[in-house]
Amino acid sequence: MSKSASLTSGLVAVKGHAAPAVTHVQTMRPTEKPVGPNYYKALTVKLDRERYEALKNLGVKLDKKSQEIFTEALDLWVEKELASARATQ
Repeated sequence: MSKSASLTSGLVAVKGHAAPAVTHVQTMRPTEKPVGPNYYKALTVKLDRERYEALKNLGVKLDKKSQEIFTEALDLWVEKELASARATQ
């Protein structure tokens, strides 16, 4: 059985002077934003009960996850809006 650390007054920090213990030096790397097929950003969507139930029921019928349905719908909407924007230019 290992000996436990002794609890002495040296372990107590003076108010306002507390600092974390340094166990190893961590090298800082410049932050890089992930790009490519493995990049995903979480998004929260609030739906009323009727839309939520329709989404879930359709997901069961089509054997698709809500994520897949939303992604397909968003792709179609973006495509439509871009085509509309090009037509008005």
